[in-house]
Amino acid sequence: KEKNMSEKKKRIDYGKILYTSQSGKGKTYSFRNMDRDKTGFINSELKPLPFKGEFKYHGKPKNIAGTMKCLQDFSENPEIDCIILDSLTSTFELFEKELSKSYSGYDLWGQYNKRVTELLDLIKNAQKEVFVTSHYEVLNIEKNPEKRVKVLGKRWEGTIEKEFTIVMYADCKFNQEEAAYFFRLAGEGLSAKCPPDIFGKEIILPNDSAVILRKIQEFYS
Repeated sequence: KEKNMSEKKKRIDYGKILYTSQSGKGKTYSFRNMDRDKTGFINSELKPLPFKGEFKYHGKPKNIAGTMKCLQDFSENPEIDCIILDSLTSTFELFEKELSKSYSGYDLWGQYNKRVTELLDLIKNAQKEVFVTSHYEVLNIEKNPEKRVKVLGKRWEGTIEKEFTIVMYADCKFNQEEAAYFFRLAGEGLSAKCPPDIFGKEIILPNDSAVILRKIQEFYS
């Protein structure tokens, strides 16, 4: 009994973090300080990393089955404590491109929506933190322009954010020709959101996912 009481409390909740911005705002660069041996990196962009070094677990899926398998394998691997999907936008494009070879019209979008649902379910059910990058578009939400994660088709338009615990907007400012990269937790016209007790009153966070991960893990532990 004493042994059971002294054992570390088992976690039941894990943060699902969505980064969004236009290209060049530092989303992928923010992963430069992540643990290279314990992070599973799914590179659906198929681009070189914007920093030196390599992840021990680095998947580069080229089709739907490969994407799902990579996410499932990383979720079940006990050596991995955090997963990164870079990016959701390229994954959606991959789904549509592959499915359009076999389907068209309503059938195409029915199959596409099914795959998107399966992907989001895998992310939500992973018993570890998952970071996902994406691009946004501007939609008219309740007659007001608001930035929302870009999708293909209408089923998931403007609603992807609800599937994630935290939504942050990546951005940068230039000061004397030097770029300062950061994440924004709130702002007018943004779909950003975050449980307030994780970062307190801060709405601007440094561009460092390792720091962000530690805060989230502390909150859910």
